[in-house]
Amino acid sequence: MNELFRSLTDGEGATGITAEVVLMHLLLAFLLSQLVAWVYIRTHHGLSYSRSQVQSIILLALIVATVMMAVGNNLARAFGLFGALALVRFRTPIKDTRDTAFLFMAVAVGIGVGSQNLIIAIVGTLTLCLIMLYLDWSGFGSKNTNDAVLRFRMPADAEHESSLRKVLKRYCSQISLLQMRESGPDEALEFAYQIKFYEPDYSMGLVSEIQSLQGVDTVSILMQDQDSEL
Repeated sequence: MNELFRSLTDGEGATGITAEVVLMHLLLAFLLSQLVAWVYIRTHHGLSYSRSQVQSIILLALIVATVMMAVGNNLARAFGLFGALALVRFRTPIKDTRDTAFLFMAVAVGIGVGSQNLIIAIVGTLTLCLIMLYLDWSGFGSKNTNDAVLRFRMPADAEHESSLRKVLKRYCSQISLLQMRESGPDEALEFAYQIKFYEPDYSMGLVSEIQSLQGVDTVSILMQDQDSEL
């Protein structure tokens, strides 16, 4: 009990790190992880955004930094903490693999700061954040093919098909019939076309013109990364 009280009043723990050093390292881990979280918010696209993911990035870096400072250079303590952490089970599914990359970045920040490799932590975090911003701003890896699936109901006769073809050729560089089947008690058929637009913003005009054709109804279009039904 006396040793515990002495260690607290002296400001040093089992690893010989003072409370001021611990606070400074945790503050640095917080600042670096907050930068990583900001980059995640700035570059995230889609519907899978989660506030919990953003907070987890910051908390994970702080937790890992604390664990690394607690371990220090003590191998026995490292195995003990590894065994304790192995009891924890994470069953939350991560829908986007990019979210996993940001979690690994948070772990890297915590390891770098907690092991007192501050130059590696700072330079590594800044470099990774700049790379993530570049990948987002440059659109690297995107494949904008302007592909879409067009569905509608239309009577099966040469006159309607000719009018449809004229409209499709004005907006689409490629047209491929995927499906044609009976739909409902009338003589109309349900068509499904794989199309490729000249320009991605042609979708609204195409749907509007097809809807204006006589006998055509239930027009819908499914585009890459978006679903608009009109």
